Amino acid sequence: MALGFWGWHYMRTRSLEEKSKTLAQNAPSPYLPPEVGQVTDQAVINRKALELAVKNFRASKTFRASISQPTAEGIVTGEVKYVKPLRLHAVLTPPDKKILEMIIIGGTVYVRTGAETWEMTNNAFAKTYGQAFFSSMLASDDTLASFGVADDAAISVKTDNIKKCKLYQMQYKQEDKDLSIQFCVNNVSQIISMITETKDGTVTANYKDFNAMFLIERPRMPLLQPTMPGASTSTNQ
Repeated sequence: MALGFWGWHYMRTRSLEEKSKTLAQNAPSPYLPPEVGQVTDQAVINRKALELAVKNFRASKTFRASISQPTAEGIVTGEVKYVKPLRLHAVLTPPDKKILEMIIIGGTVYVRTGAETWEMTNNAFAKTYGQAFFSSMLASDDTLASFGVADDAAISVKTDNIKKCKLYQMQYKQEDKDLSIQFCVNNVSQIISMITETKDGTVTANYKDFNAMFLIERPRMPLLQPTMPGASTSTNQ
């Protein structure tokens, strides 16, 4: 009799355990409120990620870039090196295909074309290009507003598997005209390319070597030749 009782008790206990386990497995997951301060809105997350990339870009001490930019005469392409705050070395190919190399340090501009020697110049194109470049890079505003993007602008996001970045595209204002701007941001919050529509055409810039160690120095200028009548240019004494 005792054996029968304990057998019945064992089977009943086992049945209750299995029933309890089944109920636990089928029970809905409990609601866990998000941690305090945790952002769950994907649009907000996207905007914050892009804002961080813009802030990093504005704070960069150095970088290299390849550019394609429209002008009134046609497309200018080139390679650019930048050292903050006011040092720029660019090798540009204008529409006329005559390669122009320029170094700008502060307000001083040096240029040479092809294999020609360097000269200090007031070349209008070089000065305008340098001023626009420095003004952009030294903007005190390190937010999306510095690119003309409104606070409430919608941001579309997709992944570029070739460039290994996220593409953030939105509208911005230029002279009351709606145009698009696209930032390609890598996994360490660096803007590695920018494609910007302008009223003159599309500007493309690809960036690399942020905060790398390199210098931009004043070029070696040709020695001044004697100009006094009868002066000798010989170096043999």
